[in-house]
Amino acid sequence: LGDVMGAERSAEVIRTYLGEVLAKRRFELIPEFVDQEMLDHATGMRGPDALHAHASGFCDNIPGVEIEIEDIFATEDAAFGIWNWKGDPIQSMGTSSNGNPVFPRRVLSVFRLRDGMLIDYEAFVDAGQVRAQISAP
Repeated sequence: LGDVMGAERSAEVIRTYLGEVLAKRRFELIPEFVDQEMLDHATGMRGPDALHAHASGFCDNIPGVEIEIEDIFATEDAAFGIWNWKGDPIQSMGTSSNGNPVFPRRVLSVFRLRDGMLIDYEAFVDAGQVRAQISAP
């Protein structure tokens, strides 16, 4: 039963992040599920403030961003969320050699958890989208 409860908590944490924090800008929820020592690989920072900076920076860069959760998979100590975003970014992640903005819209968020709290966050982007954006004429 502990594993099921743990997996449900893990799924709830990533669903809260994607569906509430990012989709509804509810940054005040972050301390409820982020460990003080959490490492955010995107910023290299630790703790709830790191995730707040990451999430608010993402939302500030894409005014009115819309989040669509495609799928969530969870275990007792990990959660994986595949999601897409819609909006017009102020700044892209980078620019291809022929001047195209590169900012893939399909993301895999990987959460590692301990005792129901987020301790490690990495985000991965869709390689096919990156290739298409780089090679677009």
